Amino acid sequence: MVVSALEPPAPPAMVADVVFVIEGTANLGPYFESLRKHYLLPAIEYFNGGPPAETDFGGDFGGTQYSLVVFNTVDCAPESYVQCHAPTSSAYEFLTWLDSIQFVGGGGESCSLIAEGLSTALQLFDDFKKMRETDRPNPQVCVLICNSPPYLLPAVESTTYSGYSTESLVQRIAEVTWDPFLGGGPRKLPALRVPGAPPGQRVRPGPETHGAGQGGGTVGTLGTLGTLGTLGTHGAGQGGGTAR
Repeated sequence: MVVSALEPPAPPAMVADVVFVIEGTANLGPYFESLRKHYLLPAIEYFNGGPPAETDFGGDFGGTQYSLVVFNTVDCAPESYVQCHAPTSSAYEFLTWLDSIQFVGGGGESCSLIAEGLSTALQLFDDFKKMRETDRPNPQVCVLICNSPPYLLPAVESTTYSGYSTESLVQRIAEVTWDPFLGGGPRKLPALRVPGAPPGQRVRPGPETHGAGQGGGTVGTLGTLGTLGTLGTHGAGQGGGTAR
């Protein structure tokens, strides 16, 4: 009797707390489909352990939790500067949230409220810790997608991080999150460079994606993002505080 070789078991999906922070203005809209296909979807598949399916759920708080933060510009007033979706363990549901972003407004503005988005992400990470009710920390990952530089204004809507500048929030996120503080967008935004990240340094290089620039330690370029398969070589707590 011939016994066929058994396929090795698939590695378990990483359990992480992942917050996607996305600029919801018309300035990003024309580029989003490319970003979704070449960056966001591979990222979701990485943390989900495979393509999202409607039946995928990691339990209430046992699996990877996804949350979406969409930030705008000051011309969105009197509406809130930020729209935040409550966490979900369903990668499929999260993907529907991404597809529902409208990308409107901001046409008369050259900057966006990145500080509001990042402060909300930090607030979510604090909430994740309370939800998990465990002493074992999970990797926390912040993914920032934007095409406009930040206003020179501090965050105001977050209760915990009100008054923090964009630079302070970037530094704080680099301190509390897992190694990949990921960032992407059609252009480089030097204002989002993590302090101490030398120009030209590439943490784990990936292939160039659709004409994005060589970013090094700068959030806002796809040059260092590439595929996310190499992220599995680093566990939680291993960092260098370098934005990608």
